[in-house]
Amino acid sequence: MRRGAAWVGAALAPAALLAASPGATTFERGIEISRPGKVVLILDREIYERARPDLGDLRVVDDTGTAVPYLLDRVGPEPEPVFREPLARNRGFVRGRSASVTLDLGEPVLKSELVLSLPGDNFRRRVKVEGRTKHERQWTMITDGAYVFALPEPAATRYETILLPQNNLQFLKITVFNGPDDPPRLEILDAWVRPQGGRKPREHPMEPRLTRAEDAAEGETRLVLDLGARHQPFRAVLLDVADPEFFRGATVEQRREPSLDAEGEGGVPISWAPVLGQASLYRFQAEGETRECLRLEAAGRARVLRVRIRNRDDRPLDLRGVTVMVPQERLVFEAVAPHRYRLTYGDADLEAPVYDVERTVGDAGLWIAQAVEGRWQPPAARTGDGPLLPWTERHPAVLWMGLVAAVGLLAGVTWRALQ
Repeated sequence: MRRGAAWVGAALAPAALLAASPGATTFERGIEISRPGKVVLILDREIYERARPDLGDLRVVDDTGTAVPYLLDRVGPEPEPVFREPLARNRGFVRGRSASVTLDLGEPVLKSELVLSLPGDNFRRRVKVEGRTKHERQWTMITDGAYVFALPEPAATRYETILLPQNNLQFLKITVFNGPDDPPRLEILDAWVRPQGGRKPREHPMEPRLTRAEDAAEGETRLVLDLGARHQPFRAVLLDVADPEFFRGATVEQRREPSLDAEGEGGVPISWAPVLGQASLYRFQAEGETRECLRLEAAGRARVLRVRIRNRDDRPLDLRGVTVMVPQERLVFEAVAPHRYRLTYGDADLEAPVYDVERTVGDAGLWIAQAVEGRWQPPAARTGDGPLLPWTERHPAVLWMGLVAAVGLLAGVTWRALQ
């Protein structure tokens, strides 16, 4: 009963009474449904290209023009990095071999990133990270194949961030092993972790359109990746490299789309904004095993990315391919027989809808798991004067005039009855 009330209340949300902009081009797509009930659809490139970045212009409507509430399972914007400094305990070292420290976060903290501060400006050191809960005595291995690096002048660079499998363990035991030219005594100066707000979304691979260029003067390889849609979400870039051993620094940038002036000519020229500032790509043999890192953790929404690989004085890498990992975002609604449904989008002036289902559904993952998958039909473009949006959204004034007339008529009938 409570869920039914939520659906009715959501259908009367104020955003449903907004009209499309006159003359504006908007879009619609029919939805194929196998049976009534909860229906889930995966957002695709067409929607990311035509809809707004915030997806607040999405509307599900039935064949009577009634707005249908929906739940949008999407990836939110990446928050600014906030690092937490745990309490450091049990610092120690084994001369000529390693240094260690135990970190106490005070409580279980969801995390997948560790940052170290180490002495020296020219090193390559292996890092082992173990973890346990407050009630466990035995340590669990999290990673034993991570590496940190520092490169001296010119173009001095440090890579002291370690990516971990996502975990919420309260205690971390960090061991940093001496590199080939390190002094006998090594020390871990400081350490931080970056808490996460929620679980990582499920990802799937995308093959972007790749353009490669070599800048010999800067000693860089530049990879331009076209993801195919203006607001395509992305989570990481994976490189397929043939070289048996290498070490490179890398950054990831996203293109700022050029604006147009009143005549439709290009205004601000194309520029690039950083997404991932400092990262490392490497592969080498250590202790009889291959150690490598070929994933660049970069998240955001854009059509075009640029990866800059710093070769310094080495030859460019033998790159076999690039894959972009993108999150799976879903739209879920309740279909009722015998209605047909479609999605409308592309109106820049609509306010984002607010539906009760977002707050009353409970476990969203379980709710979505009960849905059957629908299919998108090909998109169709409409002008603001066409029959794209529901009738109530295109003629709010007529709707309210009708309601006022109905109330007046009812009042007149009541007055006659009383007389």
